[in-house]
Amino acid sequence: MRTPRVRFVLLACLTTLPAFGQDLRPESLKLYGGTFSPDCGNAAAPRVRIAADALEIASGNRSLRTRPTADSYTSFGGAPTSPVPEGYQVEFIGDDFSIYVFEDAKGLHVPLQDYVPAAASIVGAQAMKLRFGRCPSR
Repeated sequence: MRTPRVRFVLLACLTTLPAFGQDLRPESLKLYGGTFSPDCGNAAAPRVRIAADALEIASGNRSLRTRPTADSYTSFGGAPTSPVPEGYQVEFIGDDFSIYVFEDAKGLHVPLQDYVPAAASIVGAQAMKLRFGRCPSR
């Protein structure tokens, strides 16, 4: 009698896994998603794209993509003593890398240096240091 009940509970838990696996809030994408670049008016400039279908870092014909799985507003800890970097807004978490969004007096931006080391092979060492500001929607 106990075995069918355990199987039912196990089956119920397994069917809810996809709902917990994708914790990417649409409001986060609306507020912080889009394209970021050091030179939004230059189509050849490196860019970062945050969207529901992918987190992407691209430059020329090279790109690094991952499936976004979640967002986090407390990536640096929720405790009052946790050192949260100034301007931190949200982290978009992907299968292979994450993208962090910050805000300063100039607006939203995505830092690559110190946050996405894998991007260096795509954008180059110099571009890693640049400010990738949010581009206007087209």
